Amino acid sequence: MKKRKITAFLLIFALAVSCFAGCGKASGETAREERKAKDELIVAIGEEPETGFDSTTGSHGSITKVFFSTLFQRDKELGWINDLAEGYQVSPDKLTWTVTIRGDALFTDGTPVKAEDVAYTYQTAKDSGSDIDLTMIDSIKAVNDTTVEFKLTRPYSPFIERLAYLGIVPKHAHDDTFKDHPIGSGPYKFVQWDKGQQVIAVANDDYYGTKPNIKKLTMVFLDTDTAFEAVKDGTIDVAQINGSLAGQAVKGAKVADIPSIECYGVCFPMIANEGKLAQDGTVMGNNVTSDLSIRKALNTAVDREKIVSGVLNGYGSVSTTGLEKMPWLNPDAVLDPAEYGNVEAAKQILAEGGWSDTDKDGIVEKNGQKAEFKLLYTEGVYRQEMALEFIKVASEIGIKVQLEKRTWDTILPDIHKEAVFYGFGSGDPSELFNLYYGGCAGGPVAWDNSGVYNNPAVNACIDKALNATDEAEAIPYWKELQKYTSAKGDAPYCWLANANHVYLIADGFSFGEPVVQPHGGRIFDNVTEWSWGN
Repeated sequence: MKKRKITAFLLIFALAVSCFAGCGKASGETAREERKAKDELIVAIGEEPETGFDSTTGSHGSITKVFFSTLFQRDKELGWINDLAEGYQVSPDKLTWTVTIRGDALFTDGTPVKAEDVAYTYQTAKDSGSDIDLTMIDSIKAVNDTTVEFKLTRPYSPFIERLAYLGIVPKHAHDDTFKDHPIGSGPYKFVQWDKGQQVIAVANDDYYGTKPNIKKLTMVFLDTDTAFEAVKDGTIDVAQINGSLAGQAVKGAKVADIPSIECYGVCFPMIANEGKLAQDGTVMGNNVTSDLSIRKALNTAVDREKIVSGVLNGYGSVSTTGLEKMPWLNPDAVLDPAEYGNVEAAKQILAEGGWSDTDKDGIVEKNGQKAEFKLLYTEGVYRQEMALEFIKVASEIGIKVQLEKRTWDTILPDIHKEAVFYGFGSGDPSELFNLYYGGCAGGPVAWDNSGVYNNPAVNACIDKALNATDEAEAIPYWKELQKYTSAKGDAPYCWLANANHVYLIADGFSFGEPVVQPHGGRIFDNVTEWSWGN
């Protein structure tokens, strides 16, 4: 048995003993009722952030929003609203972003949040090489207590995405112990971290925003199956689950189905394998997927409705662009339901592209090249099931796809020459740069444009979008490039489905109105709206 599972079971036992000790012979349901009465909540959050809670070294997912304020945050429609910031201005040359912050925010140690803390946070993150790309920043300066100035090396319209990413830390208290005892200005105050088990937080009475309804928030580290059982027996109150578990009726609990922009799809190598090498020395190109008719046939054959109903158990939605629900989606790029799930039409595309099964072995070929390639994937919810459906449909049209489960480390040597199964969806338009910009192909970051796609028209659109003043001005260019990057154009991807984020929650609990969930989840973004409804 894995150590993580042992820890999970021990934690459930510990929680149960704690409940028994505090409530006599009270059942899990009785203990939950007592939590409701006191506005307390226990929620499973999956993996423990092993590096701690220092936002300058990484976002740590949505848990950032529990302890820290960010300058801006997404609204319900994936637009922008102020958080710690009161607003921003962009200079005429687009190289200076001036952000004004509110003057009434306090850290949980009682000290005021100042512009120097914002500047320190971003400079530290930039210097540390955290998981956020801040290379476009030239310099950061606190102009006064409530104004911070960001100088950029180049115009970068989605810079507000970066300004909504990092939780602001106090300069005076940021030391080597900070990651274990975070101090922020968010809606909750850190109490304790029992490593391997849980993190406990209480409502921050000095929070400048809407005060949380939940007064004590306990976040436990449990895998999906263990968390599901813990909600059932009343030990915890909230757990993220999958579509399969959601089909099971649970007394005293219900399913919360939250729409997402978490999209899954297959990335195709876009050039032939002619021995060309990436900067890291790995081979680029695939002689099968580089053929447009192969990519278009697969996009046409895959029945995405079947993936949503079967693999996701209905908890999701079809995606043919990877951009559904995004403000910059080009509706003309979306495949109509009549344009996919059609095996016969896919066979016709292959035939017109010169592919035929001349030796009657079930695999089409062209110029002596068999239509066969590998599809690499990693462990994760839904990935294998979706990939299996993809290769099943591929076989029906005469394409042999060999599925290989790997780790990301073992995918990297082949990332430019084999198809790769990905999950995406950040709500950041600059992700289109990472997916499709020709200048990224074969570059220092292997993940960026791993399919080695290079269309000058797309590159021009991306350049114009990034050089716009802000995201609103850039949207027409993000939309224009989809004429080429969609299944109706060059088809560098076969997008499959958006997987909703599904939770099992105790009766009476409400998430409020959470934002549309990105890949990885941002369920804590609206944590102040959570309530027991009493």
